Amino acid sequence: MHTIPLDLVLDVGNTRTKVGLFRGRRLLRAGVMRSGDDGALKEFMSGDRPDRIALGSVAAPDPNWEVHLRTIAPTFLLTGGSSAPLSSTYATPLTLGVDRLANAVGAKAMFPGRPVLAIDLGTCVTYDVVSADGVYQGGAISPGMTMRSRAMNDHSARLPLVAPADDTALIGVDTKTSLASGVHFGIVHEIQGYIHHLAHQYPGMAVVLTGGDGLRFARALKSGIFAHPFLTLEGLHAILLHQGH
Repeated sequence: MHTIPLDLVLDVGNTRTKVGLFRGRRLLRAGVMRSGDDGALKEFMSGDRPDRIALGSVAAPDPNWEVHLRTIAPTFLLTGGSSAPLSSTYATPLTLGVDRLANAVGAKAMFPGRPVLAIDLGTCVTYDVVSADGVYQGGAISPGMTMRSRAMNDHSARLPLVAPADDTALIGVDTKTSLASGVHFGIVHEIQGYIHHLAHQYPGMAVVLTGGDGLRFARALKSGIFAHPFLTLEGLHAILLHQGH
């Protein structure tokens, strides 16, 4: 009989939720489902019953779903202001997204003793820095791929909406491929710029990419970059454990 708690961790986005099941510090399995989908959550659990649930959300609150989760197990709502295994110099911790805090915690756990830069490529691109001595320094936020594409389409009369392919060419040969190049390589060079400048400030810095577009840009950047699709889940679980629940 297991004495180590079974933890269900939910990383809730605006449309999708990443879900992970942990025993101790080990991630047993993980998946992605539509946010608020009780049926998909039941299917993911596959008969397992968690001892506790950690919920970290960047979406609008859904009280009904939170009530449902509490019928399954004690549920703990994590925020950017939650106690975490990092100290912080962030000026407004109550406005910090819980995903950013979790990414910082998760990346630091991967590289103890080294400064880390966690980059999350989703709706927005977030950059979060932790110094070698475990202090969260802050970071940056910029538009993600879809947001950039939609902005150019929404704020112009004739520019089409594009979805850049993985093999986007640097030089576009028509309007669509030029837009695709601007979106894709704009993010590539933005990431390279942050890494270049921060590496001077934090020697020995490790870089971890996550998020829906994380693997795509890890491939584009090629060397010295680590991709972890469930970094935020790992960080949320570490925050839960740190609080001693």
